[in-house]
Amino acid sequence: MLLINCDLGERGVANVIDDQLVKYIDMANIACGGHAGSKESVDYYRNLCKKNNVKITAHISYPDKENFGRKVILIEDSKLLKSFDEQFALFDGVKAIKPHGALYNELNVNQSLAKLFINWCVKNDIKELVLSPFGIVKKIAIENGIKVLGESFAERGYMLDNYGNPTLIPRGQPQAEIHDVGLAAMQYDQLKEGFLNINSKKIEFISDTICIHSDSKISLELAKELKRRNKKDDK
Repeated sequence: MLLINCDLGERGVANVIDDQLVKYIDMANIACGGHAGSKESVDYYRNLCKKNNVKITAHISYPDKENFGRKVILIEDSKLLKSFDEQFALFDGVKAIKPHGALYNELNVNQSLAKLFINWCVKNDIKELVLSPFGIVKKIAIENGIKVLGESFAERGYMLDNYGNPTLIPRGQPQAEIHDVGLAAMQYDQLKEGFLNINSKKIEFISDTICIHSDSKISLELAKELKRRNKKDDK
């Protein structure tokens, strides 16, 4: 069984889909002003998650609402860290983080950024990170005593990178997104068993949690199906 996580609060307060998703997930990554979200939406979804016994992470991003945090931006280290401080300030008592979008991907391949980020995490007493099982940042996090939840994605397509590791197909390219609940659930079943079929090859992929993007066309239906499968596994 994989914990089901979902990115919430990216469409403001009381979004009709997000409000329903909370009922079917184990962990919510709440947008906190970098790519989307605000203090009002953070407070709203923190309270809703508490009522539904859903774990919370701060979904920290490059400060780039214009591109929804999905592009690497040129920014001075000091300004980036200041933005991290401002985003994280909305999460009193929370000690878990999942980076968002381009920041998430860049941390996997950019050692200087990964070190900057982990040093900031240590300074802020971060206990847990949700990260790719294959990136540079995972190793640095563990070396600094931070627990890592390896993450996979349910409704995103995968390809192999230059090192033979699974990586997400960039958005906008063919098969980057899965719009069929059955296919996404099949991918979940593979990942639950610790592998993924990519280009007809069985690739080892060990993860602890699987993500559903709240803005996916199938997010709510998929969350219900994965929750059903997790309950079946518990029996």
